[in-house]
Amino acid sequence: MSDPAVSGARGVLERITAWSPYFRVGTGPVDAGWRPTSELRGAATRDALVRAMSERMNTAEPRVAASTLFFGFVARLWSVAVGTVTTSGRCVRLDPDKLLWRDDSGLQLHIVTPEFGSDPAAEVLDTQIEPLIDAWRDVVAPGALWGNTASALIGARRVIGDEARPLVDALLQDPRLVHTIDRSTGRRRSCCLYYRTPSGGVCSDCVFPAPPRHIPKEIP
Repeated sequence: MSDPAVSGARGVLERITAWSPYFRVGTGPVDAGWRPTSELRGAATRDALVRAMSERMNTAEPRVAASTLFFGFVARLWSVAVGTVTTSGRCVRLDPDKLLWRDDSGLQLHIVTPEFGSDPAAEVLDTQIEPLIDAWRDVVAPGALWGNTASALIGARRVIGDEARPLVDALLQDPRLVHTIDRSTGRRRSCCLYYRTPSGGVCSDCVFPAPPRHIPKEIP
């Protein structure tokens, strides 16, 4: 007999995939290709992923690739957290030892046995993002990564719609995020560095209204 709590969490995860691929989390048994997201804090794992992202982006700057990689990861975390709360009133547990990842032109997520956990700030900021930013701070400035975190949260709200606004507004008051966005303009106080890629520009919420003068370095 299936566990009702697991069935309920799995059903919520299935429903939120309708919003976009960023809301997709696989469930059930997996092969050996999946690894716990806690391993993303390891320098060897991080550096291998950054090198692969650098090649895909055609950039020789590890911090640019790392920022982009981080943005994609935190966007998926927020999508799952905000999406499950908006849909069911409860956040799926994002335990770093149980939430799995693999690199498939971007980090894909999987939970073998999903269950509901704590609130989104605890599941995303406390257990996943704060330790990851601390582990990656020698590659990318923490301010840029916290800015990515806030921007990704706002992005999840835009996809879901106004029903997610109260939750997202409350999360943006977290001390780690409250100073990352200029609330009067909606612009970040940092840059994700995408403008430093060969084809990059600035995002709509970037601290820079136009790309700073920059001649990007390409991978030789």
